[in-house]
Amino acid sequence: MFSRAIAFLLLLLFTPVFSFAETVSYEFEINTKQLNITGTVVEALAINDQVPAPTIRAAIGDVLRATFHNNLDVSTSIHWHGILLPGEQDGVPYVNTLPIAPGASHTFEFPILHDGTFWYHSHTDLQIQKGLYGAIVLNDNRMDTALQEEVVVFSDWTDDRVDSVLNNLKADDDFYSFQKDTVQSWDKVISNGRDSISNRLTSSFTRIGPMDLADVGYDAFLANGQRESTVDLLDANSEQIKLRMVNGSTSSYYDIEYAGGPMTIVAADGQDVEPIRVKRLRISTAETYDVLVSAESRRSFELRATSVDGTGYSSMFVGSGERISAPDIPPPNLFLMSHMDMDMDMDMDMDMSGSMDMQHEMPNQEPMAEPMINNQNDSHAQHQDVHTDHEQTASSQTMNMDMQDEPEVIAHMIDYEHLIATSSTALPVGQVWRDITLELTGNMEQYVWSFNGQTSREDPQILIRKGENVRFHLNNTTMMHHPLHLHGHFFRVVNQHGDRSPLKHTVNIPPMGQVVIEFDANEEEDWLFHCHNQYHMKTGMNRVVSYEETSLFTPQIDRLMQPSTRWFNLNEFHLMSSFMDYEFSLSDDRHALDLELDADLVDTYELHLTYNYSFNRFVSAFAGMESREHHHEDSHDIAIAGLNITLPMLIDSEWRFDDHGEFRLELESEISLTKHFGFDWRWNTEDEYRYGVNYKLNSRWAITVHKDTEYGNGVGLQFFY
Repeated sequence: MFSRAIAFLLLLLFTPVFSFAETVSYEFEINTKQLNITGTVVEALAINDQVPAPTIRAAIGDVLRATFHNNLDVSTSIHWHGILLPGEQDGVPYVNTLPIAPGASHTFEFPILHDGTFWYHSHTDLQIQKGLYGAIVLNDNRMDTALQEEVVVFSDWTDDRVDSVLNNLKADDDFYSFQKDTVQSWDKVISNGRDSISNRLTSSFTRIGPMDLADVGYDAFLANGQRESTVDLLDANSEQIKLRMVNGSTSSYYDIEYAGGPMTIVAADGQDVEPIRVKRLRISTAETYDVLVSAESRRSFELRATSVDGTGYSSMFVGSGERISAPDIPPPNLFLMSHMDMDMDMDMDMDMSGSMDMQHEMPNQEPMAEPMINNQNDSHAQHQDVHTDHEQTASSQTMNMDMQDEPEVIAHMIDYEHLIATSSTALPVGQVWRDITLELTGNMEQYVWSFNGQTSREDPQILIRKGENVRFHLNNTTMMHHPLHLHGHFFRVVNQHGDRSPLKHTVNIPPMGQVVIEFDANEEEDWLFHCHNQYHMKTGMNRVVSYEETSLFTPQIDRLMQPSTRWFNLNEFHLMSSFMDYEFSLSDDRHALDLELDADLVDTYELHLTYNYSFNRFVSAFAGMESREHHHEDSHDIAIAGLNITLPMLIDSEWRFDDHGEFRLELESEISLTKHFGFDWRWNTEDEYRYGVNYKLNSRWAITVHKDTEYGNGVGLQFFY
């Protein structure tokens, strides 16, 4: 009798949740589509002929069944970003799921365990950049709200082929800076005054190049696939609507501002938070936010998403009638922002202690003290506890934004210090702790990104054990933002709110910043952890987090999941009146085959052919040969070997010996005087030198004037591809 009573009570308890449960089915066609965003028609990738893809909707307790038919001539995949599901449904090719081959179909089917705003996208190559992404809305039927809801998917767009974008990034770290007009030239450094000059000299002396906030120069920024769009009010008397915002970009961050007044954040990455009123919100790549905004029938308020580098924005107007625009956001002044102040500028002033020289530290019985926070309790909600206490938050999410005692409005929220979970996010007590330190490494010059100085090809795996509390210490040693995403888990981002630190699935690590995340290792098998800047992930910044006891990850799977060894080539020509110079480089993450040929087309030439191995961004070793003929008098063929070292002030040096035992030191450098004008020089201990001025016409062509000890004066063209 007692057991029957308990069963009856449990039935009553869970009936509200699952009374509306059903199997929700979707059928999708993946195909190409001709798209005109900028005035140029290019080929995009679409789902059901839509970019972004159709929004998928389901509710807690439902079973979601989605079938994708691949009509492309290449493989594709679908990942369910931020959703807790069985590992084989996660969609990462070979790690969890087989890729969807050309002409094939794949059906995903899994139960919905939690609500929130999420998204789905391809996890193959750079297919996100061309349109394979869409929003997911998971509801909790226990919540009854009359608020109008709208989904807003932000994205970045380029007319270029995605493989060309990556080639450009590998070839020249200033390629898109020129296109965006963000070249950090000396005329701008000087015009910004003493602090700017000091910043440049300090960074150059420490061998750090000019900074930028974005890798790629995009042709457009979009909201729901358009540069400008409108949302109509379903009820003319509406005073408030809910916006479910998804940053589905390939690499872009945005500052979001609403012309109708402050936005009230009620959820981050699908997890409820205590309401926060903000004037401007930074949304990182792959994050989602739910916000409440005011609305009225007689005016239309702009929701503007401005790229953080200030190169463009998208607009969505909410309502009808007179249009009220959001304010322009001035581009950031990078000249007055020192490298050491970048972290402070991002309002991430957390300091960390402890050893940073071990990637995988041994498990500990107790949490390690963290001076950066006041409360050291750790958290990651179990699957059954991920959807937080909605009874506690439902009323606050529909709060009247015109209430008399309005809370503080945050002028610009660019980190997670203000986010407070609606209930405790503490991890299970008594579990063994594993601390893992990951340094975010890489650079724009070589365009290689990694963890702890090693790409995913070199170190593909992080091992943990089920039942542990896992803490990642994330230390960004680079000058770029990195939005890190862990598949299959929610983690807590440790902040000042201790037990109520927020749960997220994606976290931004700002330049030179440090963040700690923690999660309950309550899963099995293998889950991807990576930078969600797709170009960073593509060039090495990813790992597979594997549960030791159940991992299916093998060297064979590693070879399959890693993109085939990609060799990037660079060709640079100087066609001068007195000589020609040709440089060719074929490189991957660490290896390069370099060729350089100088000739006057009469009787003088010099040829270098070397193999280079890069230890890090500052040091590489080389070995090869030099062949030389000078007016039929000074001729030799010699073997050479040595080191290339980047010196302070960003001077490149070559320290070499030849097979005769002779040593030669060569120094060279390039300086951007203005956006268009540059100066370059080269000198060696054999008293050979070359210097000149070039005028850059665009990212590929330049007019150049040079003087050379071998070839004399010359004027001509410089071209690279």
